[in-house]
Amino acid sequence: MNTMTARALSLGVVVAVWTLISDMAKVNLSLWAVIVALGLYLAAGGGVPGLQKTVVGAVSGVVWALLAHTVGTSLGRQDFVEALVLGAAVFMMVFQARLPLLSYSAAAVAGGGVAIGLRAITIQGGIRVAIALALGAALGYAAEQLAGAMTRRRV
Repeated sequence: MNTMTARALSLGVVVAVWTLISDMAKVNLSLWAVIVALGLYLAAGGGVPGLQKTVVGAVSGVVWALLAHTVGTSLGRQDFVEALVLGAAVFMMVFQARLPLLSYSAAAVAGGGVAIGLRAITIQGGIRVAIALALGAALGYAAEQLAGAMTRRRV
């Protein structure tokens, strides 16, 4: 089997299995957040470095989104102030790329966007989003390993 077919098949299988497990077990994690992180993992280039960059970047975005919500709330939740605070948070999501471990800005912005989209405004909500994002990246890694096993030839 060629590499691209194996990759497509393994990703499809991993997503289908996770969807089935999460539906049957009533797992309280957003499916779309998991799939967003899986895509981020693929865009990061895969492997352990891609897994690390995706998880750390996405979780940092969740933290920045929670901080932006907290600051915006403490300043009175005025539209103009909230816009400035969110703009500052996105600035920090990108600016943190000066640190090698936090260099995947796309994951940070996507993680923050997922947190905002899921209305994660508490630590518990943020943790739930962070877990979904980390799980998505881990599923990407698992799919990559499965694809590798499918393409190896046995002699």
